[in-house]
Order: sequence, then structure tokens, then C-alpha cells
Amino acid sequence: MVIPDYALGGRLGRMLEAWRKDIGSVPIPEVVDLATALAIVRAGRRRTDASPDEAPIRLRD
Repeated sequence: MVIPDYALGGRLGRMLEAWRKDIGSVPIPEVVDLATALAIVRAGRRRTDASPDEAPIRLRD
């Protein structure tokens, strides 16, 4: 029986390092700008139609 090489310098380590470099090579675009995100959060804090089962959102101003 062949014992797999799981050491970081082994085959699996090289494969994971190549995968990490491949994923890191593609820039991830900004999903939403900060101003829009803040507006969404603030609008959510003022919601009155929330279900009683939902936890309240408590943010410090």
C-alpha cells in the first residue's frame, strides 16, 4: 500500500498552493459600495414589519 504524501512540501501541498495561486490571481470586484451598504443597514434598522422571531438589529451610532 502506498502512503499518500500529505506533507506541505509534498504532492498535496503543491496542488493546494497552485490552487491558492489560481484563485488569488482573479480579482474579486466590489459587490456594493460603502454608502449603499450603510443605507441598506440603516433602512433595515427602521423596519417595522419584522417578524417577532427575528432578532433585533442593535448597532451603535
